[in-house]
Amino acid sequence: MLHQRIDPVLLLVWAQAARHGNLHAAAESLFMTQPAVSHRLKNLQEIVGEPLYQRNRHGITPTAMGMALLRIAEQIENALEDARHLCQDTEKMLRGSLSILASHSNAETLLPQAIARFQQQYPGVSLRLIATNSRAARAMRDQADLVFVEDDLASPAQSEWVQETLRETTIVLLAPENPHWLQMAQKPLPLQELGSTALVWREEGSGIREHALQALKDAGIYPEIRYELSGLAAIRDAVRCGLGVSFVSALNDSGGQRPGLITLNTEPHIHHRLSVLYRKEASHSSRAFLELLRQPAV
Repeated sequence: MLHQRIDPVLLLVWAQAARHGNLHAAAESLFMTQPAVSHRLKNLQEIVGEPLYQRNRHGITPTAMGMALLRIAEQIENALEDARHLCQDTEKMLRGSLSILASHSNAETLLPQAIARFQQQYPGVSLRLIATNSRAARAMRDQADLVFVEDDLASPAQSEWVQETLRETTIVLLAPENPHWLQMAQKPLPLQELGSTALVWREEGSGIREHALQALKDAGIYPEIRYELSGLAAIRDAVRCGLGVSFVSALNDSGGQRPGLITLNTEPHIHHRLSVLYRKEASHSSRAFLELLRQPAV
């Protein structure tokens, strides 16, 4: 019988009986009948192969084996209590982790203030943000809790994911602040006029690049990809140095915001949306972050 698995519930019942020294009192504390308690203790004794208690005038007295099992039962009770506190802490967001994958546009616009508010409200949550392009973020989504991308026509490949649009905006042209482009910025720039203009492109997989390329193709322009850089900082430096002009989100750059740079609206406007992917069975931290993100910033 020693090789038979012991049901932890039997040990927990024994702990109450041993502490009360009385089966009737133990049954009341467990909201069980006394015969049910006696039956479980009998099962435990059969598994152990030794008596757990001796009867006396007032109830029961644990044997040496009974005391040894009581100590083990108390360890189980402590572990269950720790688990209960952990669940409460998780529910209250006292601790935990949150992993975010985001396109560069999302990482620079929507997320910084939201992350600051989240960390202030939930300081016990460890948060990790990785910025990349939209295609890479989608491909690596299983490594994250939340994935922020520029919206495209492709729906999430896995049904466990939900996509939600967070912000609708436009794509604008980023140009160096010189007399030529200042003059061009007086009115929306027709996309057809970019046919002979040097363009600096984001890396392949960028949502901004995909939307801008499609808009140019719709306008009958098939640009040569000569300059391709990764990240917004590199794009801005290249444009500022006169390498060419580039397409960026209006949320990232606006007129007068970046020294040496200006933005131009295009005709027609290039629309795009910033979206988030999250699991249908989202974690507590994911749901809390999304709820905070949907709230207007104070």
